Amino acid sequence: MADPSDLRRGATPPGALRNPKIEAAIERAAQLGDPAELLALLDRSSGLPARRSGGRAPGPDLGPNAPLPRVNLDLARAVGAAIADRGAPAERLLRALCASGEEYALIVAAQALAALATREAQAERSGGAAGAGGAGGRQRGRGARGARGGLDPLAELEQIAEDPRRLVRDGVVAALRAVIAARGDAAVGELSSWTDGYLQAYVALEALAERTLLTGLSAGAEVVARLEEAFAISDRSPRADERLQGLRLLRQGMPAQIATFAARFPEVVRWLEEKTQAERPESRDVVAQAIAALRKGSFSDAETGRLTAALSASAPPPRDAARIVQGTRKRSKGRR
Repeated sequence: MADPSDLRRGATPPGALRNPKIEAAIERAAQLGDPAELLALLDRSSGLPARRSGGRAPGPDLGPNAPLPRVNLDLARAVGAAIADRGAPAERLLRALCASGEEYALIVAAQALAALATREAQAERSGGAAGAGGAGGRQRGRGARGARGGLDPLAELEQIAEDPRRLVRDGVVAALRAVIAARGDAAVGELSSWTDGYLQAYVALEALAERTLLTGLSAGAEVVARLEEAFAISDRSPRADERLQGLRLLRQGMPAQIATFAARFPEVVRWLEEKTQAERPESRDVVAQAIAALRKGSFSDAETGRLTAALSASAPPPRDAARIVQGTRKRSKGRR
């Protein structure tokens, strides 16, 4: 599911669901608010390992390079769109999917939430009733729809983004890219609520860091703001958080994400130059890796050299520099 072409397709409306058995299962699940029968029907086509003992226990996150099953994301999008099409009657089912511990249930829920957010954006553009509570309402305070008794798609997606499993995170990234494609620059501002947690911040930046998606955005200042917020929580994180998966992912992902953003928005390079003054070693490592990623991209040697020089100039002096005696190293060279 992490294949880039799959994630790019997340920015397009999902195909229609053509399986009458699944359609009927969705209808029954919506009436009962119980996704068990639907998930059992989807199980064979989900691309995930078969269930055991009637359920699939949450698996561990095996790291960024571990081989993963190829999840059937197209089916998840189609089922999610069919659930969203049913509107309020399917809300109980969608809440049950969001509360599930099963990976594919959460992936389907993420696609359904993306479909709901896309429909809201379309209604707002056409001047429909949904426009009255649109992007501005959520930007002023989370849960605008929830206050009216409905689901807030972005808030629910943010909750799923906290899941530690890669497959679920990839599903949320694909869903979030669909939301950004539909809502445009407004969605970038709405992601400010995501950058106060490590995993959510990683997912938000990863969703934004897609070149095709970025060409449709003009809010470079908002992208820099989200990047600044994510960098800040990493830079100011307590030492006790060093072993947390979310913090590690955030730091590992930022260099490539920064390079992708910088290729679209020049202000990102200026932001990175400011960060060469960072004092924390882990933050300086992120900056150094980001400069290396720029060097591998289309940036000139002069520009990356200037950033490297700025980073070197701000390097702290070595500890106990006064105790270093020049000319005393490698004194054993040539001894027999």
